[in-house]
Amino acid sequence: MQKLRSFFTSTLLLFFVVSISAQVNPNQPIPTDPKMIKGTLPNGLTYYIKENKKPEKKVELRLVVKVGSIVEDDDQQGLAHMAEHMAFNGTKNFKKNDIVSFLQGIGVEFGGDLNAYTGFDETVYILPIPTSQPTNLEKGFQILEDWAHNVTYLDEDINSERAIILEESRLGKSGDERMFKKVYPELFKGSKYANRIPIGIDSIIKTFNPDAIRRFYKEWYRPDLMAVVVVGDITPDEAKKMITKHFAGLTNPSSPRKREYATVPAYNENKAMVVTDKEATNLEFNISYPAFPYKKATTLGEYRKELLNNLYASMLGSRMRELTQKENPPFIYAFAGFGNYAKNYNSFSVQGSTGTNDIKKGMDAALEELERAIRFGFTEAELERARKNTLSAYENSYNNRDKTESAAFADEYIRNFTDNESVPGISAEFDQVKLLLPTITIAEVNAVAEIFKNEKNRFSYVTGPEASATVKLPTSENIIALLDAKANDKTIKPYEEKAIAAALLTKEPKAGKVISSKKDAVLGTTELVLSNGVKVSLKITDFKNDQILFAGSRYGGLTNYGIKDKYSAENAASMVSSMGVGGFSPTDLKK
Repeated sequence: MQKLRSFFTSTLLLFFVVSISAQVNPNQPIPTDPKMIKGTLPNGLTYYIKENKKPEKKVELRLVVKVGSIVEDDDQQGLAHMAEHMAFNGTKNFKKNDIVSFLQGIGVEFGGDLNAYTGFDETVYILPIPTSQPTNLEKGFQILEDWAHNVTYLDEDINSERAIILEESRLGKSGDERMFKKVYPELFKGSKYANRIPIGIDSIIKTFNPDAIRRFYKEWYRPDLMAVVVVGDITPDEAKKMITKHFAGLTNPSSPRKREYATVPAYNENKAMVVTDKEATNLEFNISYPAFPYKKATTLGEYRKELLNNLYASMLGSRMRELTQKENPPFIYAFAGFGNYAKNYNSFSVQGSTGTNDIKKGMDAALEELERAIRFGFTEAELERARKNTLSAYENSYNNRDKTESAAFADEYIRNFTDNESVPGISAEFDQVKLLLPTITIAEVNAVAEIFKNEKNRFSYVTGPEASATVKLPTSENIIALLDAKANDKTIKPYEEKAIAAALLTKEPKAGKVISSKKDAVLGTTELVLSNGVKVSLKITDFKNDQILFAGSRYGGLTNYGIKDKYSAENAASMVSSMGVGGFSPTDLKK
């Protein structure tokens, strides 16, 4: 009878998956959030508008320029980043320091609220404007316009800014940065990314002709490569009017330079590096597989593939986290997944850190988990947990959709412009996830490994402190041999799914009584006193729609203990919180 029931259950599940799959048209475009307005001015400038009243009386403005250090000429290395700095050094309508002074005067903190950043492929200016005064918004748009085409680039401003850029470079000269600069050219060998780190080259910053940065600004700061993002407590009509007033007059060069994206060739050898620095404190490892061309999902079929990759990485990460809960764990952390610095490319990598412990042991353990997943795949129970975790995350965002702050929407629209990331809105995306997750099978998830499992050419590296009596380092040859050995290790066995109890409590507690209830009108709380003497303070809030926070405390603490128990008492709470509960280990609890 049990076998018959299992047969019917499996058949019903198969029918359910097949019937849902039939509803999914892989070529169906991912929709665009109807509450977001996206348009293009005649000069090619793209704009995004969304009315959002979280927080009230505030508008988030962004100027996005689809260029960064990757487009620099050889004599301009570091000048994309410096051009971002120069925007605060004086424009046609704002003398030097006037922008910062005005914004600080209306409550915008420089470096906190007001900011900017330069990457390999984009430069973004961040300008939040409080709208308590009607004139603030007009001035905010004027600042954004000036950054787009009215930066003055006076010789004295350029020369004074050199020292600031060099100081920023000096402050970044940590052990991690020095090691990164050795690794990066090999990580992106054969690509322009290998020698276009945004901070640039100190010698060029010190000596470049001011005309080089003016040339960069003139050639690349142009409307066909720009987007203006307006999100906040503003009507779409008002936002469109401001955008048209301040940006419709911008013009493109008569012979614009072509915006080209750098290519990233695949590795042509299996190579490893060990890079050390006297200031480094942790041993870390990275195994990178070759980059491959990639574009963001624009159809349901492409979105489903992204879900598959994410589920694979999630399940592999869960297995690696289990190892951190073991006695004498092989690493502090380790994870694997897809991602890349390079625009229009993706790659798979495994990363981790062993602190100051045996880095070879950590790499061996991470590679063993990867090989186990490649060879034997994941279990249905693991997939079901990953599905639930994914669905829960989207459900949480959906339930709090009316609490999303404007800055989060602005970031999403920036990615749409720079990376062509879809913007369906959380309601549509939640519907997509609910539709697609049940159609994903364990066989499909396990097949994700086909992307990288037979790849022999990888770039691996270890970074950390210099070798000593306590720090043991592998050689490059050791690392390569370790990778090859794992692929041929016959002792690796399939993952074993441990049976977990269904309930935290073996015995339900006996309920007590509420003895008294008292309201505090000032705090908006209700205090209950229970029959066992415990006091409970309750407060209803609307910060999030599906969250309850609770905590407990009691009088006592370190002063109750003598000096011999000092360290035990200090660490007791953190140790207990990292342990399991009842018969559940920390790993069991996560499951």
